Amino acid sequence: MKKFIFLMSLVLTIAVIVPTFICEAKDIWVDHWNTENVDIYVMDDTLRNGSTDTGKYFKVSTKEVRDGNLVRVVDWSFSKYKTDMWRYSTSTMKGTHTTVVIPRDQIFEFCMNTLGWDYRIKNVWYY
Repeated sequence: MKKFIFLMSLVLTIAVIVPTFICEAKDIWVDHWNTENVDIYVMDDTLRNGSTDTGKYFKVSTKEVRDGNLVRVVDWSFSKYKTDMWRYSTSTMKGTHTTVVIPRDQIFEFCMNTLGWDYRIKNVWYY
């Protein structure tokens, strides 16, 4: 009986402790872009955020997949300056300009919800 209790305690301990040491990155499907015929997956382990005196930001990488094949990985940077609307830039854009995020951007909304950050849509922009 003691061996059985010890064994059950050991199994329970392993079942509780081991999963906390195993971290798996996940690619989470968030959208399908008909214009390019690609599915968009957020690489959840790449989501990073921060803030400065002038605003806040987050960065994430996505995968574009067509017919089960990786087309490319794109790095996204989203930022918000004080009361201005949210803007983004990507690793595929030329130059250093940013573009205003237009609602219903599923990458933006997934990341904001994952971070637990509030946003609102006013007119045709995210604030």
